[in-house]
Amino acid sequence: MIGRFAIVLPLAVFAAGGGRYGPSRTHIIEIHGMAFHPASLNVSVGDTVVWINHDIVPHTATGSGRRKWDSGQLQQGDSGRYVPRRAGRAPYTCSLHPTMKGLLIIGRE
Repeated sequence: MIGRFAIVLPLAVFAAGGGRYGPSRTHIIEIHGMAFHPASLNVSVGDTVVWINHDIVPHTATGSGRRKWDSGQLQQGDSGRYVPRRAGRAPYTCSLHPTMKGLLIIGRE
């Protein structure tokens, strides 16, 4: 039993995040019906944003403007993630379907 706790405890501490702005959280954005749900989301610096594609066609979550990131092509059931490092507004789109737009509003805490 002691060995099991020795492995679990460090993982729990790592998973709890922490860091400069407090514990990080994971936020889920679902892709279905050719749209991001929710289309606008408030997150904090250091949080993890996960996009999950439920559509039968591939999609991306691609940062536009000053912030650049790309999830790569997400097939049905795939997920991609992004961890914002600076506060501000981060618009994004699906590079395969430019009418699909979303916005991350990134706060300091």
